[in-house]
Amino acid sequence: MKIRQSVPFALSILAACVSSSALAAPTSGAYVTDKQNTWVQDRVGDRIGTVNMIMCIIGSMRGDAMVNKGPYVTLIDQGKCEGRGDSSKSTSTSAGASNATNYMSAVVDSSQASTSDPLIIKAWLHDEQENGGSPQKVTIYAYVVATAGKSDANPNGLFKMYFCGAPDASPTTCMFKGSLQSDANGLNFYQEENHGGGPSMTQLILQNNPSTDSGQGRISGTENSTPYAYKFAYDSSNFRRQEGVSADVCFARDKTAGDTSTWRYGTYNADGSRLDVAHPGFPVKYVNGSDSYFGFWSFWGLWLPETAMTAIANHQGTLTRHVGDTDETITPIQKGGKLWALTRHAGQLGDFKNVPMMFWSNTAIGSGPSNGNYELQWDGSQLTAVSYQDCSSNGCSPHALTSPVVLSAGTLRTAHVNALPIFFPSGGGNGAIEVPASPNDFGAASVVSYRTRDVVNPASADIGLNCVTMCPQTGTNLVSGTTLATNPFKGTPAWGPSTALFNYTFHAGMLNDGTADADASGASKSGMGGNQWGLNSGSMVANADLSGIKCDSNGTPNTSGTYYCPYLIDQATTIYQWETGPNQWNQFFGANGITIDPPKGLSLTAAATFTNHVADASNNIRGGSESQLVKYNGNKVQLQFSGFGELQGIPGNCVDPDSNQAVQCGQNTRWVPAFDMIDGASVSDGSQNYYIKFLERELRLGQVSCGTVASSLTLTGASSLTLPTSALVDVNPRITLGAEPAPGSTKPAVIDGIVQ
Repeated sequence: MKIRQSVPFALSILAACVSSSALAAPTSGAYVTDKQNTWVQDRVGDRIGTVNMIMCIIGSMRGDAMVNKGPYVTLIDQGKCEGRGDSSKSTSTSAGASNATNYMSAVVDSSQASTSDPLIIKAWLHDEQENGGSPQKVTIYAYVVATAGKSDANPNGLFKMYFCGAPDASPTTCMFKGSLQSDANGLNFYQEENHGGGPSMTQLILQNNPSTDSGQGRISGTENSTPYAYKFAYDSSNFRRQEGVSADVCFARDKTAGDTSTWRYGTYNADGSRLDVAHPGFPVKYVNGSDSYFGFWSFWGLWLPETAMTAIANHQGTLTRHVGDTDETITPIQKGGKLWALTRHAGQLGDFKNVPMMFWSNTAIGSGPSNGNYELQWDGSQLTAVSYQDCSSNGCSPHALTSPVVLSAGTLRTAHVNALPIFFPSGGGNGAIEVPASPNDFGAASVVSYRTRDVVNPASADIGLNCVTMCPQTGTNLVSGTTLATNPFKGTPAWGPSTALFNYTFHAGMLNDGTADADASGASKSGMGGNQWGLNSGSMVANADLSGIKCDSNGTPNTSGTYYCPYLIDQATTIYQWETGPNQWNQFFGANGITIDPPKGLSLTAAATFTNHVADASNNIRGGSESQLVKYNGNKVQLQFSGFGELQGIPGNCVDPDSNQAVQCGQNTRWVPAFDMIDGASVSDGSQNYYIKFLERELRLGQVSCGTVASSLTLTGASSLTLPTSALVDVNPRITLGAEPAPGSTKPAVIDGIVQ
């Protein structure tokens, strides 16, 4: 008997398994034994995000695999449990924000007296949360008692889970508390919160009848101060729900009528063993006085709670990593920014059909604003701007243009614009679209450059750098107090020939213009305005390449010219970009003698063809309708592999969380990967093939007309159900857990669900 590893959100009993692929794949090793998890994603589940997140976190602790092994340390990436579906990902222009981890550390003790006794999991999770602009240490106490595992009779198992989140400064006060309980009748959930936006309460009841594969339920709560209430019911064929007094919405429980989105993949060698990088990131421990913190050091930087990072910046405490059987002290090198060296590779627009590419424009496009980020897409025949990014101190969200705007190569050439700098995860980050020569317009063969990246060591020799557009201000012109300047760039950005040239020197790990550093690390996150992900410069070239970016006023290359052309910067083999800001990924963290490898580049050539509307057996991607999938056929998708379970770069689109239908990304939409790679799909680093298998995947049910649903599936019974009250929280987990035990080893035994 054990707790199931999947996310047991209230409707997980609706999940259907996903069929295996016909592609060639390893037949042994971890490829065969690594477990896969599929769950149903629905609007009802969105409304109980806390329980989803908590159960995702508990699943990542792997208490089932660590029974009776004593207290152990685990790291859980919160971003993977709470950030799925964040529509801001569709407009993110920060590689660090897209890839950096956000770990929560926990001490866990999992025990079971015998196979017939309950499995008991005790967990002390340590987190920091914003409280009036300052970090507040919080301990989340979680207590789980499981008496039966998942079975046909009990699709969610039988368990009781209690949680309480209390500030360390006031440990007897629960900012939030609740309980999720599964019994022979179904599920009950109750949660109350007393912090942030004021008191709120969430209540859920689900009654299920496994013998008839049917059930019904209610949920009530508040989201962003707005109350909501749902009723739902399901039978063996369909699922029906209603929000408030809105019209009913119905879905088929046929997996072939639904869509899936994979959030995590495993990557394997031909013999089925897990692929990893030679020098991956590693967990760290930081001790400052009586406080201990656990974190992770990756290629994208060092992650620890903000309190710890501040203390490290003040040269306090001791940072260690576990090497063999000993703790090795690390003396970190920290800078207020980092310089990226970006190496050029060339592809074609036809390789990136319907892939979102973010382009910063100083002039308005269509109904969008000036000085903003726009999403461009090549649809196979035209290059269009489809949306823009709207940012404030509360974050960024995409907004669709009133109508797509076709970009004309001729119009751009008239303005002497020869390349459009872009950011696109499917190309590894930074890149550019070359404007074709007259009289041609954009076509499938138009050149798209993309770049691999590495961090320049602050100890390297000084580098003279030259910037033409998006050149950062420095000193108090960049940050005043804790607020970033309204215009953080020098001059007037332009993508055509410019006489403006700004010089910098990369010295001792910082970018300096001769008067001050371009350092935004002292700005508050709320003071970054529309640059919440951090401030990134435009592309820069070293002094040795300066003559190569000179041109005439009409954009013609001329090493003796008096103009500088941004498009010529993209021709350089190596360019540089400066990044700075208050986020941990915006800053440099390093240590002498420690090497962490950059992500490994892998390529997938997408195959999505159909015969008489039936997917061909040779396809290596799946998802959505035929018309949605064939848009990516032939794409050469550039993936970034950072370690087992860490594979990014698949393009995305958005769905309406109420209908599960594909829509243009915007407010109140969910961002999801545009397609899934099929188990057994091969990816290549140019010399060797590797194989893919999904590890975590969501299933969204396909919508059907409620008129076609059997008349017996009504919401009458759901309306009469009684929601649970605070009486459900009949155990105080903080008192039940008692004092937090000392683990036998400070080395994390489990990292993000992977037993080390």
